[in-house]
Amino acid sequence: MNKRYALARRAAWIGISLAGVLALGGCASPQINTPVGEWTAVDDDHGTLSIHQDGTFTMADASFNPLDRRDADDDFDGEGTWRLARGDSELSLDFTNASQGEWEVDPGGFFVSFRDGFIRFQDPDEVLGIEFHIDTETPD
Repeated sequence: MNKRYALARRAAWIGISLAGVLALGGCASPQINTPVGEWTAVDDDHGTLSIHQDGTFTMADASFNPLDRRDADDDFDGEGTWRLARGDSELSLDFTNASQGEWEVDPGGFFVSFRDGFIRFQDPDEVLGIEFHIDTETPD
């Protein structure tokens, strides 16, 4: 009986230890608290998203037009204001001015997540889009 009890305790201890290691491993991805900084398009995407401390942002030379939800020829530019929303878990971006090449684009807004270090814009079918990653080297 004591041998079974000892084996059961050892198995429980191993299980708890393994669960702790897995839980810590799941927290390894950085969680950022502020969107302020320089965000750069990743992979085959092109462009920058600069989020400023004063509540404004600019998007320059982007390969995706998030307002019309379509590809752009690295010529989408926009600016506007931002604020934290939904319990500070998302970013509200309100474009006040935008253009794609020579064409003006109607203003609009988005709620996007940012805490994992990525900001993503996509078309409704999730086929086209752009993904920005924060440059952690940029000082606040």
